[in-house]
Formats: sequence, structure tokens, C-alpha cells
Amino acid sequence: MTSDIVMEESEVPRKRLKFRSYKPLDQNLQGKQMAPAVPMSIEDTVKDIVSESTKTNTEIDLNTIAPRKANWDLKRDAEKKLHKLETRTKRAMAEIIREKLRAEKELPSGDLPEDGVDSD
Repeated sequence: MTSDIVMEESEVPRKRLKFRSYKPLDQNLQGKQMAPAVPMSIEDTVKDIVSESTKTNTEIDLNTIAPRKANWDLKRDAEKKLHKLETRTKRAMAEIIREKLRAEKELPSGDLPEDGVDSD
């Protein structure tokens, strides 16, 4: 049974170490360090894109370039809540006016409440 385990271990390929951003101090491991990556030059690609865009679009719309105001999203999100609040306010004001009109009808024509405040 132990011979089966030994054979299975020898069949498993070992992974090789690769050091991409680590510089090992050990002399044996320094050979396993990968070469530093060299970024591709994109200057030519950018120049081509800029030259094509200037040929096709001579006018620049300032509305597309200008940034939005800092609080535009807050106004958008609060608009629904403000609409609800505005309708409730109008409803409450109408109810107050109705109550005042009812109170005026109940009072005799010559009597006024003290200090202009209803006594409920």
C-alpha cells in the first residue's frame, strides 16, 4: 500500500516558482525571478484617435463637456419626496382654511374671537 502512495506522488507534476514582483534574497531563487513587464506604447494609437476625431468633429458642444452640478442627483432623488410633501401641505392648508370658514359661520356676525385666535 505504501508503494502505491509513492508512485502517485511521483506522478504529480510540481509547480514551478515564478517571482513577478518579489526579488528573492536567496541565490538559488533569484534565477526564478521573471523579467519585468514592459508596457506597450500607446502614443501612436492615441495620436490616430485624436487626429480622426478632429477631422470629423470640428465643433465641440460645451454641454457635453461641462460637468453637472454637484447636487444634481440629490435634487433628482428628493423630487419625488418633495412632490408628496407639497401635496400634503396644500391639503393641510385647505383644511385650515375650511376650519376657519366653519368657525366664522358659527360665530354671530358681531362677535369676534379674542386676539384673532379661535378658542377650541
